[in-house]
Amino acid sequence: MNKSIIVSILLLSFNLTKAQEQRIDSLKQKSITGIKEKFPRTRILNFEYGQSLSRNFDSELFGEAFQDGEIKAQQTFTASANVPLYRTRKWSLTGSLNYQFNEFEFDNIDNTGVTVFEQNGIVNFHNFSTALSSTYFSTLFKKPVIYNASLIVDGNDNGFERVKGLVGLSFIMKRTERTTITLGAIVFVDPTSQLPFFPTFTYNHRFKNSKWELDFILPQRLLLRRFVGENGRFSIGSSFGSTGFYVNVDNPDFAEVFEYSQLEIKSGIIYEHRFSDYLIGTFQGGLQNFISNRLTEKAQPTQDFIYENNQEATGYFQVGISIDPFAKKKK
Repeated sequence: MNKSIIVSILLLSFNLTKAQEQRIDSLKQKSITGIKEKFPRTRILNFEYGQSLSRNFDSELFGEAFQDGEIKAQQTFTASANVPLYRTRKWSLTGSLNYQFNEFEFDNIDNTGVTVFEQNGIVNFHNFSTALSSTYFSTLFKKPVIYNASLIVDGNDNGFERVKGLVGLSFIMKRTERTTITLGAIVFVDPTSQLPFFPTFTYNHRFKNSKWELDFILPQRLLLRRFVGENGRFSIGSSFGSTGFYVNVDNPDFAEVFEYSQLEIKSGIIYEHRFSDYLIGTFQGGLQNFISNRLTEKAQPTQDFIYENNQEATGYFQVGISIDPFAKKKK
């Protein structure tokens, strides 16, 4: 499963009243609702299609200038399913399945006789993952806390590749009528992660006498948002994300399997629309900036990458649909 799905469980702002803060049942229900509202990939079923537009790039192999050219288009499609397996008053176990498709169209690349990642024409990558996520709802110093531990198994269309994990927690530091602040931390049990550990901090503030609110989640996003009518929500701002997949290299001079990791910041607008109690659509678009694009031998630390490229900023758009057959009807 994509790590962002599990990380979303910890990167959230709660919406609790003072009386509810004393009750585990309310903490659990409110947190689950908040997670699904803020992160579509945590819903029961979610499908997303995205495309990044044309941009130029240059690359290095083993620290030496390698190839340059054009990425005419990059398309992605993800499908995820999150199924509750077991629940008690304080504890829950969730099973998740995720499929990710990435397609790059390269052009104007000189033939050097060495093919690692890029080549003229269309290149496809199919990745699959599954995960078990255990979440425990409790209190610490009289404040609501969520603990999470997850085990992830992934691979591609050539077979199984790796087992990964993460642990984390998040708890409320402050809660008022219009402001919520939470603090936490996440640790990835994965040597290839470009961010093996990071603290989490969220700040949600609804402006006085205004329809706008500020939604800040470190390190994931900074958004200004407001509701539009009864069923729409508009947001503007930036979000930090990643794309990763396995690359099989058919070259005796290299290892057989590598991992490609792409870190990016997307800035623009997001519009979400609730078509029914069970169906939500999302559109977003804007400017995409690429921070780091590296190719590392499977299971090796990301700082030991053999290949990296630099890509120009470009435009992007993404559409998605989420289905939650167990959602409660709006009253």
